[in-house]
Amino acid sequence: MAPEAPAPPAYVHPDYARLSPAELLVESQRKGVMGRKRSLTDVRRIVEQVGPIVAEAVRRPEVTAALRELAGDERALAAARAELQRLQEADLLLESGGDPNAVSSAGAVGVAQWLAETGRRAGLHVDPEEYRRIVTRARAVRASIAELRRHPPEWRRPMQAGGPARSRDEWIAARTAELRALERRRLAADERYDPHKAIVAQTRYLVRLWRQFGSLDWALQAYHGGVRGAQRTIALFTGTDRPATIPSFAEVYFGISPRRRTQAFSYVYGRADDHRYYWWRVLAAAQAIQLYRDDPARFRAEWEALAPGFPLDRAWYPEALREPFADVAALRAAHRRGILLAIPDAPRRYGFAPRAVAPLDPDNERWYRGVRPEALGMMHTLAALYQAEGGRAPLRVTGAAATVAYARQEAATRGEAEAEGQGSPAEASGTAEEAPPPPLTLHAAGLCVDVARPAASWDRKVLEYALSYLGDRMRIAWLRDFSADAYHLCPNPAFAAEHRASLSGAPASGAGR
Repeated sequence: MAPEAPAPPAYVHPDYARLSPAELLVESQRKGVMGRKRSLTDVRRIVEQVGPIVAEAVRRPEVTAALRELAGDERALAAARAELQRLQEADLLLESGGDPNAVSSAGAVGVAQWLAETGRRAGLHVDPEEYRRIVTRARAVRASIAELRRHPPEWRRPMQAGGPARSRDEWIAARTAELRALERRRLAADERYDPHKAIVAQTRYLVRLWRQFGSLDWALQAYHGGVRGAQRTIALFTGTDRPATIPSFAEVYFGISPRRRTQAFSYVYGRADDHRYYWWRVLAAAQAIQLYRDDPARFRAEWEALAPGFPLDRAWYPEALREPFADVAALRAAHRRGILLAIPDAPRRYGFAPRAVAPLDPDNERWYRGVRPEALGMMHTLAALYQAEGGRAPLRVTGAAATVAYARQEAATRGEAEAEGQGSPAEASGTAEEAPPPPLTLHAAGLCVDVARPAASWDRKVLEYALSYLGDRMRIAWLRDFSADAYHLCPNPAFAAEHRASLSGAPASGAGR
């Protein structure tokens, strides 16, 4: 009998009470930065391949001169250079994972994810058409080499009609030399793919942004989301296009809400991406890189404890699915025993209600309309905060407890098994003939809730604020499920008592940051 695989390291909750709001926020981003399937590979690549290039780039004469002007003296220069190096490495981890061939859906390419026009302005040579021609030829050469390897060693053929015959290995050597030449031409045609040139250009560009905005937090926000976006955020927050003093990004983040500086709030929370988290993700990435440098074994243990391939809630509740709800009878029994509490259908009173919770099993929907006490308490807290901050339409709960079969059927219907946060390295080993079943979510344990995105733009922004408010304080884990146009949320077990207290009428967490 084969020995059982060792259990992954357990997730260790930090001492939340001792963390500042900013530290809690960085902690809330740790899963997304260092707890993904590819995080270990990406961080290793940053340390071993990208880090040395960044170290050289921040010491180039033109960068040193600009940093000296920013710093004012030699001691401050050393600190500024170290901070730029640390945060640029973190940015490159987030942008591309250090992959020089990374290509985004927006057309940004390379390790530094330059867009074509921005790359040109930064001094990079960018000729996408020539690049594509070279790549097409390289693909044909690789196919030719593969075909040549199928011939026996004694095979011979002339390179030109009437010329001397060349052996198979001579042909392969010639094609390999052509491939190396094409690789040099490829990097010259589009320097965004050249790691050294792309990173050096990024270093110069970040220093210019640092000088423009006066701080690296805004420089990185501008690099990721655009200079105009950063300028507009600052202008809306300060009320002027030319503020005498630019607030830190943290001041803006914690200083906006649906009821405070509402124009800035509406702009920041109206963006389709998660740009408002970028600075906090950079800080989390810098911590992850430093942890790997200091202790690779500890990094690996913490990475495994974060349940790579699953949402954070699976790391929080590693034993929850050992006895999931097998069928509808199990759901009924859980309701009778008080393990599951019914979600009240009183939207005016509570600010939320169940709606189409079990469309795949409508005859038994009443039994799916339940969750564990801490999850129901979480919903009371969320709805109270949402309403206090100006949310209008009641929240619609579209997912709660589920049977094993239902949870798997729903995951398969949505096509979530391949998405980050839904798969598992252990469950990804099935063959095409016998694929593994879709992985279970904590719906099968009654611990998570799905909330539909509101129809009104304002309500969507307020709900995202309420989710962020609780998530930033590590009270909940949440993510957006694009396939269902909903949010998936789960209570942090470290705050289970706090969540349950809201069921007895205790006041919810105060609004405002």
